[in-house]
Amino acid sequence: MSPAGWRTPVSAVVTVGAVLGLVWATGDFTASVSFRSAVVLGAGYALLLSTSGAMVSGALKYAGADVSEEEADTGRAVGKVENVLILTLTLLGAYTALGPVFTAKSIVRWQGISSGNTTYYLTGSIANVTYSLVFGVCLDYLLGTI
Repeated sequence: MSPAGWRTPVSAVVTVGAVLGLVWATGDFTASVSFRSAVVLGAGYALLLSTSGAMVSGALKYAGADVSEEEADTGRAVGKVENVLILTLTLLGAYTALGPVFTAKSIVRWQGISSGNTTYYLTGSIANVTYSLVFGVCLDYLLGTI
């Protein structure tokens, strides 16, 4: 596996560890959440981060989007941050906060949109947001049944 191929699994593990560490540090988490729920939560973040790239790549291929390697690297980085934000906000039930997140991303990526590669931007963004949101709702349901 090339060094670039290790980025996604390593970043997923680091992200999950950081999120769980921050939540654990609050103190209330360990008193109110079972170990089983914490494992499901951590596995959920890891699974979302490790599968979203393949899902978005499939959507881009299906849409026939032509993308350079530089654009794809930027999109992957933004997409992973977007995954964590959407999953966290979904699990917190803060659905109204998703709108400003998506709007901020659109403002930041305005140059990419106006450059003419709208198929790449729109397909990748909508596919990633939809996948993250559906994943978050399913994980929230699963956590509610434990």
